[in-house]
Amino acid sequence: MATANPNGSRNRRHENVEDEGEGFQAQAEQWSRRLGESAQHVWWAGLGALQRAQAEGSRLFDTLVQEGAEVERDGRRRAEAQTDSVREEVEARFDQVRDSAASGWGRIERAFDDRLRSALRRLDVPEREELDALRKQVQSLRSQVSKLQTSQRAAQATPSVAADDGEPGPSVPPGI
Repeated sequence: MATANPNGSRNRRHENVEDEGEGFQAQAEQWSRRLGESAQHVWWAGLGALQRAQAEGSRLFDTLVQEGAEVERDGRRRAEAQTDSVREEVEARFDQVRDSAASGWGRIERAFDDRLRSALRRLDVPEREELDALRKQVQSLRSQVSKLQTSQRAAQATPSVAADDGEPGPSVPPGI
């Protein structure tokens, strides 16, 4: 309590301090109430979020599963498309390499054949065409000899006019 002061200055100071203390306390109480209300709102928001998550959780999960399956399908389609293009490119390159190798082997075979033919000529070995021509000539000669033998046998089997005269006919060596 304030003492009486002849000039009253002390009482005013004390009253000012009391007024300031009451204002500070009122302000602290107001902040405390606001803080309590904010905490209450945060708590309610958390409870609302929990309720919504429980209610929509299975729906959200199902939606996420569908979206994940779609992403996987798209990924597979893209991978298959890339696989097809890579396969086509590999096949084209394989065909080029195979054709190149085949033409290389063809050149090697021709070079080998040419060298072999040249070596056989130097050794006087006849070529296939020459042997085939000789076989045909031998066949022709055998055929002619066979015809001659047949005609001579026929001539010997039939009596000739000269044989009746007592003179022998032309002589044919045996075995021809």
